[in-house]
Amino acid sequence: MNWLRKNWLTLLQVAFSIFLISRVFGDAGLRREAVGVLSQANPWWVLGGLATVLASELLCAVRWSLMLRLFDIPVGFGRVCAFSFAGLFYSLLLPGAGGGDAFRILYVMRLYPGHKRRAALSVVADRLCGLVALAVALGVVALHQNTFPPGSPARQVLAASLIIVSIPVFLILIWWTTTIPRVQRKGLLFVPARFHAPLLALGEDFWSILHHPTKIALGIAVSCAALAAHFTTYFISSLAFGVPVGLAGMILIMPVVDALVLLPITFFGIGLRETLFQSLLGGMFGIAPGTAAVVALGGFGLQAAVGLLGGLLVPFTTPPAPKRR
Repeated sequence: MNWLRKNWLTLLQVAFSIFLISRVFGDAGLRREAVGVLSQANPWWVLGGLATVLASELLCAVRWSLMLRLFDIPVGFGRVCAFSFAGLFYSLLLPGAGGGDAFRILYVMRLYPGHKRRAALSVVADRLCGLVALAVALGVVALHQNTFPPGSPARQVLAASLIIVSIPVFLILIWWTTTIPRVQRKGLLFVPARFHAPLLALGEDFWSILHHPTKIALGIAVSCAALAAHFTTYFISSLAFGVPVGLAGMILIMPVVDALVLLPITFFGIGLRETLFQSLLGGMFGIAPGTAAVVALGGFGLQAAVGLLGGLLVPFTTPPAPKRR
């Protein structure tokens, strides 16, 4: 019973993913179409897809390295890469989307026990840069919303993605204002005294990054480059299966898909991603449902393969043993 109480959300996510996948491939004709697409796939494109996933993850490691420097945590770039890829591996094995982030924080804490709060903030800032980049990509898509047929499911999916990303951005801005020293001191009147010191320290740490706008801007720019590589992975998946969707078309739909996959309702977005690809590729480019679902599975499969390879770097995340005198 304890195990069920701890993992009820993951069980619901798995159940909903199975339900959506069964709906996606529930029709016999659609399954035959998907099998036909798979049988005609060009396996050489897999190497290109793996390269773009690696590029995306390396750029994410660069971004986190920038955030670690922002909070004065001197972790070398080689170890940052090891932590990042090992975190990607753990995110595939552990229930919940934050498993990889939790391990990244723990690894840094083991190296620098005196920087526990800053280690956590570095990962938070890393994720915020990614969220800003996704919001920028969605803003570009919104400027081209005429590409989405009016009144179609694709246009409705676009509207839903804009709402999904706007909510956390709005909440984060509100939270950020609560870390302003003047606002925070007034708010502390309603907080128990034992929480005053950690909250003030948290506000000081977060406001200290405003003294480094160049690193923040660079982190967002690196996030945009990582997103571009990520979108290219799914474009390569479409090339592997002979789907006539250009890179520009894939860049239009991927921010929408990624925004909605942020919802914690499925297991790693499985089922939801395929459903969204069917709606977007079908509504905008006339791609058959089975083919669209296979393209989505191909892109996620490439990401999962790199994540599993990240397990090879787990031994390199062990901190060095203390030297004997």
